[in-house]
Formats: sequence, structure tokens, C-alpha cells
Amino acid sequence: MDIDSELKQALVQFLELCREFDVRPRLIGGLAVRGFARRKRFTHDIDLAISRHDKPNLIALLKQMGFDYQDQSQFEGVKASKQIGDIAVEFHISVDKLWDMTSNQTYTLSSESVESSIDDAGELIAPTVSAEDLLILKLMPLRDRDLSDVIALLLDVPNIDARSFWANCERTENTRHIAAQLANLETALKSGDFREAWSEYYGEKLSMRDVLSTLEKVRSLLKAKP
Repeated sequence: MDIDSELKQALVQFLELCREFDVRPRLIGGLAVRGFARRKRFTHDIDLAISRHDKPNLIALLKQMGFDYQDQSQFEGVKASKQIGDIAVEFHISVDKLWDMTSNQTYTLSSESVESSIDDAGELIAPTVSAEDLLILKLMPLRDRDLSDVIALLLDVPNIDARSFWANCERTENTRHIAAQLANLETALKSGDFREAWSEYYGEKLSMRDVLSTLEKVRSLLKAKP
């Protein structure tokens, strides 16, 4: 399932202005997952992270794009929205530190960045966080949507670096929480509790072969924990 044309239009313009304003964003969230996973789910938000140094220029370029924005300093972020055609496009922007309200955990991204293809046609290339960073960010809350995205990442990213993954957890003091979330994911995979959410977000059933493959990767990550 491709992204809305309005969302694509906004993201293309945003990335062009980021180059003009010398802002270096990295996608997180559903759009970033699209960049890594062969399976694509629909998303209507643009979630990204920037450094605090880039925040003034980011606000200036959002104003130039005509977005209404809210400075959510208590959440270390900025939210911006604009009606484009029939849809409301929303930016959710984390500044330096990412805070997950579900788990009350915080995470600081590594310096790694990759260029990923976001749309189905492969025409929209955008900077995203690393697969290891993204996997941690999705495991932190592990809501139904996140659980489905974690499964997609584990299935479609062939070379998750377990050493880098756990080093990032250690660096941000998230090791215990992420290990517990991986154990919760293992339980959901064995019980089948993931199936309804997966079908809702990805529009297909997950084969037993894929379930077993995901289980193997979860166990491999847990085994690699220092």
C-alpha cells in the first residue's frame, strides 16, 4: 500500500527545504519502517528526529510551508499540521531525546543514518535512522502497530547487527526494558496474539514459516544480549 500523494508531496517539499535550511532530519516511525521492510503498511504521519541545533531552522521552514506548529518542549519535540487536499498531514518531530509515553522510556539515537526508499515506486529517497535504532524505538512501546512493525523489520532486514543493537540499549540504559519486550514478543508469536493486529496493519496473513523465522530472530537477539 503506497503513501498518500499529499503526504508524499509534503515530504518531498520538506526534504528540499531541509537541504536549503541546513536541517538534517532522520525519519522514524511508520515511514522509516517502509524504507526497510518489503511489506508496506499505510501511514498518514511523518515522524522524524532532529538535533537541538537544527530546531530554529526547522520551525522556520515549517512556517514557510504553511504548517501550524506546537512546541511541545515537555515532550522534547515539535508537532505541526496542515490540511493538504482531503487529508491532514502531521509532522511529529523529536528533538535530541525521544520519549515514549507508553513505557516512560527515553532513547537517544545513535549517529547512524541511511538513505531509504519510502514510496512503492522507489522514487522518494529519505534519510532514516538505522535498522537497529528503529527496532529499539518500535520495541519500546510495543503497541499492536509497533509489534507488527517489529515483525516486518525482523522478517525483511536480513542483517540486524545484534552487537550494535545491544550496545545502543546499553548506551541509553534500555537493556532491561528491551529484553523484556523481546520476551513479550516471543510470547505473542507463540500464542498467535499478534495475528489480528498484523492483518489489520499489513492486510495479509502471516505464514507459519514467517512466524517461525521471526521467532528464531527474536531468540537470536535475546541470546546475544550481553
